[in-house]
Amino acid sequence: MSRTSAVRTANKAWGDVPDWVQILAQTCDDMESQHQTAKKVRISPTAVNQVLKCKYPGNLGNVEDKVRASLMTDKVSCPVLGEIGSSQCLENQGKQFSAASSLKVQLWKACQGCEQNLNRKE
Repeated sequence: MSRTSAVRTANKAWGDVPDWVQILAQTCDDMESQHQTAKKVRISPTAVNQVLKCKYPGNLGNVEDKVRASLMTDKVSCPVLGEIGSSQCLENQGKQFSAASSLKVQLWKACQGCEQNLNRKE
């Protein structure tokens, strides 16, 4: 039994597939794994599957932001590091507090209130 293409699944479910869903689907096909793609995007494998099938019950905007940050080449302005790639920004958002260096402390503090932080408490 052959594996169904994620791109084909997305095209069938969405019709007019948004660019970020297309990239998500293509990455699944390239990696031959929704699970590995989910790890890279930092969402659950179930969420990847539901997005591809246009059945995700949660906030698609949050998923879109994570896909764009981890799989697409968006740049963001970091108050500490200047212009950085979205994937670096997403990685920094996920880090726990560390007092190992003054830069890490600055970055963690800035990240907590930054509009780019997908986990920010409002």
